[in-house]
Amino acid sequence: MSTLNNTFKGEPWYGISVMKKLETIDWKVVGTPPEGYSKSIAVMVKHMVNWRVFVLNKLRGEPDFDIEIDSDQDWPLIKIANESEWDGLIMELQTTQKELVAILRQINDDFLKRKVPGRKYNFEYLVKGIIEHDIYHLGQIAIIHAIVKKI
Repeated sequence: MSTLNNTFKGEPWYGISVMKKLETIDWKVVGTPPEGYSKSIAVMVKHMVNWRVFVLNKLRGEPDFDIEIDSDQDWPLIKIANESEWDGLIMELQTTQKELVAILRQINDDFLKRKVPGRKYNFEYLVKGIIEHDIYHLGQIAIIHAIVKKI
């Protein structure tokens, strides 16, 4: 759990956390991908939210909940027209993080060894996966942000 929290809002060993990075980004640059890129920062963040929702559903025992890779549910088209919309998206991300932490506090190591409904892996693999997913997309967000700041 500490790795999940550190990656999200703490001080991870590799540098800046998800929330600390997102707090540095002006809402005016999140909605449009830079030239040569297919995804905006807002799309990346919504993608991260959606996969957190996937993990939450699996932790709650929903065998039928799924996200089809490369679908609109995986990579939703999202437009950010104002600061309030950006703040709302950030709030969604924070809410799913809080829900994840709350659920994980209630389960034990034996639960983590159980198979995820509808999958071939266990909950420990799933939870480690969402942490790795955050780190992966945090790197992409940082690159896109560095590009759009100069535009």
